[in-house]
Amino acid sequence: MKLWYGPPALRLFVGICFLVFGAIGMLVLMASFVPAWQATHGGGRTGTFTLTEFEGCDRFEPPVQRCGWFGDFVSDDGAEVRSRQRLAGGLPKGAQAGETLPARAVGGPGLIYQLDDTKGLGQTVSFLAGFTVIFVVGLVLSRPWRFRAWLRSRSSRPVRA
Repeated sequence: MKLWYGPPALRLFVGICFLVFGAIGMLVLMASFVPAWQATHGGGRTGTFTLTEFEGCDRFEPPVQRCGWFGDFVSDDGAEVRSRQRLAGGLPKGAQAGETLPARAVGGPGLIYQLDDTKGLGQTVSFLAGFTVIFVVGLVLSRPWRFRAWLRSRSSRPVRA
């Protein structure tokens, strides 16, 4: 790897960029990991989700293609009503506004999960693992464990006049 043998300043800069990018990604995904975990393992309140606004479809072809929807959630006991929520994971193409489906609210920010959603957690874990790898690569490139030795070597050098 050319970067490893390159100038130390470049390696340090790239390592710090990887550290920052990986840390931000890990923090954001940790915030979405907990609701996805709860939804996959039956947490939260069950109810119905009524489709109100179509958001668009992803780039895949129809067997795999998912379309995003916004809608209104009402819990089974009627105690929790949330409007303009996003359906996590989307639906296959062909859903219409006004349709209802069983759903689960776990307290996440603006997300409602389908009652049988099991893919949301796996996707979150995959992205979390990816950002963790980026963070570790940043650690290896920046080598923070050598910073103290570098400071000592700088302080022991004679001062140029």
